[in-house]
Amino acid sequence: MSPLQWALLVVGAVAVLAIYIYSRRERAHPPRGRPDVPTPAVGSSAPPAVNDQMDMFARGGFDELGVGKPRKRIAPSMPAAEPEAKAPTSAKVEERIIAVLIAEREGTAIFGPKIHAALRAQGLRFGDKRIYHRIEGGRPVFSVASLIKPGYLDPAEQQAFSTPGLTVFMLLPGPVPPETAIGDMLGTARALAQQLNAEVYDSNRQVLTVAAEKALIADVKAWARQHGL
Repeated sequence: MSPLQWALLVVGAVAVLAIYIYSRRERAHPPRGRPDVPTPAVGSSAPPAVNDQMDMFARGGFDELGVGKPRKRIAPSMPAAEPEAKAPTSAKVEERIIAVLIAEREGTAIFGPKIHAALRAQGLRFGDKRIYHRIEGGRPVFSVASLIKPGYLDPAEQQAFSTPGLTVFMLLPGPVPPETAIGDMLGTARALAQQLNAEVYDSNRQVLTVAAEKALIADVKAWARQHGL
């Protein structure tokens, strides 16, 4: 596959991830205040590449900024009030994005009917954002989207559809333990690749070797331990 083809695949994958993840955050934390003023995302932990794409593709644009609370002025003659004791709250777990790419071995397009047959064979369900998901308890464990923005994989359009590849991704934490989720996601990605005469690639555009897969799983396990998951 040529460098240009790879560049297009990576840009497409990042754009799709940015759109999907931003939409999930927007649903979970709807913006407040005037509708014409974009609300900055607070405490984002998305990778810098995803943040850059979010700036480009989010509706109306927004910045991934940490916003502090406004300071209160206190008259010089009045002592500052003692802060009230607050009940301890559980720390918010930083989100973690895991993604791999699936691309045809010869660099040719993969046609819709073949893609949808492979997705259904893996028990994936078409749903939110017109892409496929592994669902557990009504929530996505991981998702599969086309590398062509905005990532749609609509069964109703499969006969006239083709794509250079797929992205398989998940947002941790999710509805199942991280170790279970990453194992299922990578196993499904490899099964899809086998059915589509394709290869699984990591975020560095390298074929996902057995050693690289083990390293990724170990990394997710370490992240889960760090956050008590």
